[in-house]
Amino acid sequence: MANLDLAHLEKLVKRFKGFNSPTDAQKLIILLGEKNFRDDDDNKKLAVLLKAEKKADQLIGARREARQLLDKIKADERKEETRKKIIWGSALKTAAQKNPYMAQVMAKLLNEGYISERDKDVVKGDVPTSSKQATRLPSIANV
Repeated sequence: MANLDLAHLEKLVKRFKGFNSPTDAQKLIILLGEKNFRDDDDNKKLAVLLKAEKKADQLIGARREARQLLDKIKADERKEETRKKIIWGSALKTAAQKNPYMAQVMAKLLNEGYISERDKDVVKGDVPTSSKQATRLPSIANV
């Protein structure tokens, strides 16, 4: 019994007993772990099962770490995209206050469905009105 980690075995037995539907290997660990007098054959089986369970736990941990890393990367990408939107929106708003063409672009974005209906009330006051506004938008080449 010197090869087996008794503390680890006790933790596994306690954990597996709480499972609604343990696997066959987990059931065998429970049976062998609770057995008072194990012979060498039982200890060998238990050692193999414990080694496999330890590897399974390591795999679960590695998958968790990989998932956390991917979640962090995706969160960083979303934060960067949100930051870009804020910067570009701020730049457009500032430009619209100084340039009638840009004010007309903002009005066009507001009126032609680029902003959702529920958000229109929030941003409606941001569209500058100017008596200097051009009657038509310039082409992309002129902006």
